[in-house]
Amino acid sequence: MEELNNAKDIETRKVQKLGSSSLFITLPKKWINKWNVKPGDKILIEVSNDGSLKLIAEKIKLENTHRSIRIDIDSLKQPLPSIIPCLYSLGYDEIIMESKKTIPPKDVEDLIQVTKQMVGIEVTEVSENRIKVECLLDTEKVGVESLLRRMLNTIAKRVDDIIALISKENLKDASANHEDLKRLYYMLMRRIMGSKYETIKSMTRNSLIVINMSTLLNVGTLVDKLGESVRSLQLSEKESQIIIDTLKKVNDLLDEVVMTVLFPSTKRVLNGINLVKESRINLSQLDNSTIVDYVRQILGLLETSLENSSCTLFLEDMPWIERNLT
Repeated sequence: MEELNNAKDIETRKVQKLGSSSLFITLPKKWINKWNVKPGDKILIEVSNDGSLKLIAEKIKLENTHRSIRIDIDSLKQPLPSIIPCLYSLGYDEIIMESKKTIPPKDVEDLIQVTKQMVGIEVTEVSENRIKVECLLDTEKVGVESLLRRMLNTIAKRVDDIIALISKENLKDASANHEDLKRLYYMLMRRIMGSKYETIKSMTRNSLIVINMSTLLNVGTLVDKLGESVRSLQLSEKESQIIIDTLKKVNDLLDEVVMTVLFPSTKRVLNGINLVKESRINLSQLDNSTIVDYVRQILGLLETSLENSSCTLFLEDMPWIERNLT
């Protein structure tokens, strides 16, 4: 496997004084030469609340966005299609796979089917010994908040459908299926893991988002199983009312999980904790059943996600936090 671009270097520079009040640092010569930075070129300056200052040559941001990788199929120890989701998530725009042998047609077909599970990626070239896969999705233009909200709305809509089913109401529109949720998951993974310009604070928050969106994907699977059980089992009036009330709280909890990681809030965390407690009290009134078990599992996953989301509180400058104690 060969990555067709270079890793980033980290250097330390000493701050110097210019005149009576101005401070300056010099730019690394290696970086200047590599990107042909000239006097008068524009430099993008990113100032973050965590104390970091990032300088990016505008021409680099505009030009150095294409990432390629070459795979030696003969040395690969795993099925060819299985590597595509990983490389897509890692932000590669061009994946070239080569072999000294004839690539089996079934591998090509399986590869094509895998690309259909993701947005903006397709097989663009196939020959006897070579396959090229390209992704045209510009991750820098895809918002993390937007994708996470779409995952939230997709799951919440399916929970609403189960509530409507229990209430014997007609469904308004067909819900997005699990494959749609998985496409959003892969897009979000690509946006976060393939991002080239992030502050330390953003990277920490994004790590929590990655953990949570994996959990949300599992929640989506459980919601599907819950829907199947509701369709096959008969609920009493009492059971129906309690499950409906609990599922409404589940949707509220989903909102707190997602919004807390995006916009840290103690109030949201406390509300989420109360929703978990109230939901468990509700379920304690019911006998054990497949439906109750699925709802309990969903609550357990969302409770863990809420704990992860609450970590973002400590990335902010809260009045009750004092850092760097000696």
